[in-house]
Amino acid sequence: MPADLLIKGGTVVSGRAAARRDVFVSRGRITAVQRPAAGAGARRVIDARGLLVLPGVIDAHAHFRLKLGPGKYTADDFTTGSAAAACGGVTTFIDYTGQRPGESPLKGLKARIKEAAGRCYTDFAFHCMLTGWGKMRAPEAAMAAAVRAGAPTFKMFTAYGSRGLLAEDAHLRAAFGAAARLGALVCVHAENGPVIDALADLLAPDKGIQALPLSRPPFTETEAVGRAAQLAAGAGAPVYFVHLSAAGSAALTAAARKSGLKVMGETCPQYLALDESVFRGKDAHQYSCCPPIRSKADNKALWKALSGNALQVIATDNCTFTRAQKNAWGGDVRRLPMGLPGAQTLLAAAYTYGVRAGKISLGRLVQVLCENPARIMGLAAKGFIRPGCDADFALVDPKDSQKADWRDFQNNTDFSPWQGRRLYGLPRFTILRGETITQDGELCSPRIRAGRFLRRAKPFIV
Repeated sequence: MPADLLIKGGTVVSGRAAARRDVFVSRGRITAVQRPAAGAGARRVIDARGLLVLPGVIDAHAHFRLKLGPGKYTADDFTTGSAAAACGGVTTFIDYTGQRPGESPLKGLKARIKEAAGRCYTDFAFHCMLTGWGKMRAPEAAMAAAVRAGAPTFKMFTAYGSRGLLAEDAHLRAAFGAAARLGALVCVHAENGPVIDALADLLAPDKGIQALPLSRPPFTETEAVGRAAQLAAGAGAPVYFVHLSAAGSAALTAAARKSGLKVMGETCPQYLALDESVFRGKDAHQYSCCPPIRSKADNKALWKALSGNALQVIATDNCTFTRAQKNAWGGDVRRLPMGLPGAQTLLAAAYTYGVRAGKISLGRLVQVLCENPARIMGLAAKGFIRPGCDADFALVDPKDSQKADWRDFQNNTDFSPWQGRRLYGLPRFTILRGETITQDGELCSPRIRAGRFLRRAKPFIV
């Protein structure tokens, strides 16, 4: 019986190897990966000669329809956000639950699944927010219920006390202990919230956008990374740090891993390729995110950490706002919405500033965008091009480029941090479970939103 799909003659990149191969797909799964052969056929054929055939990208850190207050949300909902992701080669994203501090993670998970169901072009999953530990009834049992429901990863904060998100050290330690017993993983937003709040109050009145980097200097991140890593080690638990931005944080994760601790880290394209000069332009406040964009020296150190396995994942932390939303800050950084669009440019930015710039290999790019997120986050059928895996692919012409323009992207915003920059690696095709969902930056069937919620297995420590 002929296969449903043949991706013919492309350079398949998986497991750090790259070779010309034919990839056969039936019923949404990869059935064979073999040397190109004359006469091989299928019901549908994509001629991939000259293209890189990558696994579908997994964005392990995204925010769509993030609630900001009563009736207020970020600009991207699940439909526009997943459309942008799909057009950028992402076939799976992991967002977050949004229940109030102290409420059940399982309750938050069910609510977010309901929000996303039928609205996504890509597959999706959720990390469970784990806030208000001291208010939660039987918190370890609450974590166990979420793990059984297919959500074995949790997020805690060392910042944002005014929003009820900051976790005391004792609560972090307790959560790490519970995670170790359950086989779960705690993901930490590591910034020293009390220090940041004090600095922001001091600087906000007259420093404008410069109050952002000045109130969040690198030590506020690095101190929190070291503290949380030690708390996790004391509990015998793994820890995963989200959106690391500072050279010192990368050095700490490298040292911790070398000493045998179960520490993993993620960074984002904005921390790898943008630098503090963005805060000198007329749109400076549009580049606000937390942690802030840092120096070229930090860029360099983060690339080195990625290439040397001190960091394991590149994700977006996509959190989209329109210009109007950010313009309402009134010059006070404490009122400035924090976050950048990045769903559609994750692969392209990482490829352009990583592979083409000679900072990481193509095989390593696939590891940090596809394979490691699949293994760490418990996505058993994703991230690899091998028989039995979901037939998720991003097909890229390595010679093709596009000048970034927000008008060409699917994010629901009128700003891109990459505006005017030439990007390579935007996919020709994105394929989800054997079906082509985007071609050349456009949705193939806008009315069909076939994304599925993914129940995940327990995390794997890499």
